[in-house]
Amino acid sequence: MRAIGKSAAGRYVFVVFMLREIDGQTKLRPISARYMQEKEIAHYEGTS
Repeated sequence: MRAIGKSAAGRYVFVVFMLREIDGQTKLRPISARYMQEKEIAHYEGTS
């Protein structure tokens, strides 16, 4: 799964993660996280 959001500092972040079922509970397992580049932000905001 993938997600895009903003950090507390206001920077856009791209995160890749998995949801795992362990002992009857859903756990979030992060795989990768990075700040987005300007072109990606423009595309995400629809202003490219």
